[in-house]
Amino acid sequence: MRYKKEEDTALIRIYNSTSSLMKEMDYSKINNSEIIRKAGISRSTFYLYFKNKEQIITHICDDIFDHIFSKDLKKEKHHDFSKDKKEDLQNIITHSFYHFLEEKELILAILNSAASSIFLKQLRKRIKPLVISLIDKKVIGNNDIPLDIKTHQYINGYTALLQYYLRHGENLTPEKISEYYFKFY
Repeated sequence: MRYKKEEDTALIRIYNSTSSLMKEMDYSKINNSEIIRKAGISRSTFYLYFKNKEQIITHICDDIFDHIFSKDLKKEKHHDFSKDKKEDLQNIITHSFYHFLEEKELILAILNSAASSIFLKQLRKRIKPLVISLIDKKVIGNNDIPLDIKTHQYINGYTALLQYYLRHGENLTPEKISEYYFKFY
């Protein structure tokens, strides 16, 4: 999670404890009481923020995706797209693969659990505007297939490639996996 070090709010403790539990045990075995105990908060504090663990997963996904799909590309530890044009959509895709790789352990824990549908739903929602932009700029999908079919297929292609990359792509770089995405289309 990307929070300021001095921040130690109940919300951050809930996120961190849920993330930690996701890495330790199966999602179906995690319950609100376990999250509350690990976060060191009261039950009423937990319910002030969330009704259930599904909402926490949605918020964790939003946190990851807010950074990954930010159009404000900055120099970071393992990559620097800050000098590139914001319109360079391939760099945004490559940037996304860098960050998914950084969050690999947590994302695989989510994808390998009953929470995968939450993650994939949120991912599809977040990648859709980028895919539509790629189609509009004729970077991909320069054909007469209806837009909604193209959009659906390119989103599913991205999510499938991401899952492959996280599970089997240890010898691939984010640049290479991004290149493959564009070669498919």
